[in-house]
Amino acid sequence: MKYGISFQNKVDICSIDNGVCVLTLVQYEIIDESNIELLQSKLNHYLVYILDGQLEEEEPQKSALPKRIELIVGHNPTEILTDFINQLVPVLETDSISFVIRRQLAWPGRDN
Repeated sequence: MKYGISFQNKVDICSIDNGVCVLTLVQYEIIDESNIELLQSKLNHYLVYILDGQLEEEEPQKSALPKRIELIVGHNPTEILTDFINQLVPVLETDSISFVIRRQLAWPGRDN
C-alpha cells in the first residue's frame, strides 16, 4: 500500500464515518523537522481536493457531507508535529473541516 507523505498527489483513504466524509492520511514514519514540509504539502493537496471540487467530481455521494481530515501516525506526535497541528486546526475550521490525529501502533500488512 502506498500511503503517507511520500505519495503527495493522492488521498490515502476517503470514507464515510457516521455521516462524515473522512479523508485519512496514514503516516508510518515519524514526522519531524526533516519532513514536516512534506506533511504540509500533502495536507494542502487534501484541502485542494475538498475545496476545488475534485471530491465532488470523484465522490459526489460524499461531497455534501461534513468533512474531517484524520492523520493516523505510528508514533507519539513530535513537538514539531504538535505545533503544526495547533496552527492547522483553526485554518481548517474556517472551511468547516475538522481534524483528528490518532496514534496506531499496529499496522495490518506491515512488519510491526
